[in-house]
Amino acid sequence: MPDGGAVSCVESYSPESLQDRDFAFDGVVIAMGPSVSDRADSGDLDLPGITFEVREWFAGGDADEVTVDLQGVAEGTAEADLPFQVGTRLLVSGEPRWGGAPLDSPIAWGCGFSRYYDEETATTWRESTRG
Repeated sequence: MPDGGAVSCVESYSPESLQDRDFAFDGVVIAMGPSVSDRADSGDLDLPGITFEVREWFAGGDADEVTVDLQGVAEGTAEADLPFQVGTRLLVSGEPRWGGAPLDSPIAWGCGFSRYYDEETATTWRESTRG
């Protein structure tokens, strides 16, 4: 689930901890496909690569579209396996999986760092990242 779930979190979400993520945006899902951060080795996470039409960048980018691997969803990339679909609006934040620029092999964090859109949270993200 994009806003948490029963997973072990490395860091607890807060507006302050959001400032430590390399990218953050408000976007609408426009496509789902294979991972963009896997390197075809035993360390592959097999997360779905989700393409977003970006409504607003809070940090780390300026493109109209971006594809990021999204943690916190069911296994598989079939649309029926995901807790959202094309057209779902999400707030997404994370980091490059292997280092580098914010959108180099980007992986969106779960545990509250990526969640369903709501205006109150978007306002908090905007204030936190531009503060």
